[in-house]
Amino acid sequence: MNRTPVLPLGGFLPQSLVDWPGHIAAVMYTSGCNFRCPYCHNPELVLPDEFGSTPLLSFDEVLARITRNRNLLGGVVVTGGEPTIHQSLPEPCAP
Repeated sequence: MNRTPVLPLGGFLPQSLVDWPGHIAAVMYTSGCNFRCPYCHNPELVLPDEFGSTPLLSFDEVLARITRNRNLLGGVVVTGGEPTIHQSLPEPCAP
């Protein structure tokens, strides 16, 4: 059985009208970041343990929700944190 690699998700927005202009998109927020930008608007995703953020979300549950709503969505935005620090990133993003 091929299992999709799990991304550590710290947040999920089922539908957004602003994260991909002109499209309805689901937004997955990965947890963890190797940058320390002073203007970061998601600090709880950068260092989740230090900010007391909620536990990670189940990647499988988020994927199931996106799959159920796929007819309403133009795509999925993956943001963070910093998604590119996760070795598992490319595979779940492949079509």
